[in-house]
Amino acid sequence: MPKTYEIEPVTRLEGHGGVVLKLNDDGSVNDVQFTVGSTRFFEKFVTGRYMEHIPRITPRICGICPIPHHLTPTKAVEDAWGVQIPKPAYKLRQLLQNAKQYSSHAIHFYALAAPDFIYGPFADPAKRNVVQVIKDMPAEGKMAMEMMESQFIILVGELL
Repeated sequence: MPKTYEIEPVTRLEGHGGVVLKLNDDGSVNDVQFTVGSTRFFEKFVTGRYMEHIPRITPRICGICPIPHHLTPTKAVEDAWGVQIPKPAYKLRQLLQNAKQYSSHAIHFYALAAPDFIYGPFADPAKRNVVQVIKDMPAEGKMAMEMMESQFIILVGELL
């Protein structure tokens, strides 16, 4: 008899996800559906607002990546108003975006992926997390925390 397995929620991603796996009688895969609902509907949050308020609203909707959620509507407002920013402002935005990308990769690896690599993807979820890594490997955990923290300090230091 065919079997269906559902995995929900799928963790280690931004947003909500799920997997539906359907197997044939012989155990071979018949169908796999992976869904990630990443639509945020930002446009509904900002409908009817003043355009110059939007870059201050959108970074607060999702706390994971406030820099792109600030820069994107800022650029949209500038485009709508025909604003050309000076080259130093463009370079500062590039720096912010690149620092965010670097920080995001460090946080993703150390906080989300590393526990799976250390304990294995099928380990008990109570153990497969960054807190347990810090408890079991304090030196490595300290290094990871310092690296993640340093990205924020470097970014803020560059802006001051």
